[in-house]
Amino acid sequence: MNWEVVTSRYPGYCAALLAGVFVCLCLSTCDRARRQTAQSQTAKPILFAEPNPLPAGDPNQPLGTTTITWNTGNGTIGYLYVKVDRQPEKFVTQGPSGTHEVPWIQSDSFYEFRLYAKKRSKLLAKLEVTRDD
Repeated sequence: MNWEVVTSRYPGYCAALLAGVFVCLCLSTCDRARRQTAQSQTAKPILFAEPNPLPAGDPNQPLGTTTITWNTGNGTIGYLYVKVDRQPEKFVTQGPSGTHEVPWIQSDSFYEFRLYAKKRSKLLAKLEVTRDD
């Protein structure tokens, strides 16, 4: 097809076609950005341990290991703390998401991991971790 002939015979058609393509591209890009923003604002925080509960294992090995995985759901920094039995919470690590190996789980203690936003101002998620007897 000779574009010079088309553009000289149908200048209004070509301009309308180009404008239509431009509008479609803009709308598609805007819709995709809107969906990504909505998903990032509504994603739920994730906090889990693997394994949980920890198997009893060897009686000569009093400590078990689990891996804590977290994600704040919106890209902001999360602060992971643990409360062991009745002791005060202790800071473990921070980041918007990640994994952290915990090699000190005992069968005779209660562990509650807590994921906070803004240095413990808002609790995002909590998780109990246990070890079988």
